[in-house]
Amino acid sequence: MYRIGVQTMVKHDLTNALAKAFPGITKQDMLTVVDTLFESMAKALMRGEAIDLRGLGRFKIKQRGATTGRNPRTKKPVYIPKRWAVHFKPAESLTKRIN
Repeated sequence: MYRIGVQTMVKHDLTNALAKAFPGITKQDMLTVVDTLFESMAKALMRGEAIDLRGLGRFKIKQRGATTGRNPRTKKPVYIPKRWAVHFKPAESLTKRIN
């Protein structure tokens, strides 16, 4: 059973796991691969493209509308302008594996 929120995998952990799975590639080279992958994904999202990773999920950007928030300290209303946000929808197979 997996416990959500107990531990976080960071880029270093991902790089080490991949380097272990591919012993012919050094950790430094695998870090370059991971950095290149993340940079490619970020650039695709900035171009407005969706990223489909079968078995994992879909990343895409969505525009969030302008809204009025509230400063929790002063309770005064604060205008929050419209903005873009990355949205992730997990694949059904991933959701089944987690549950």
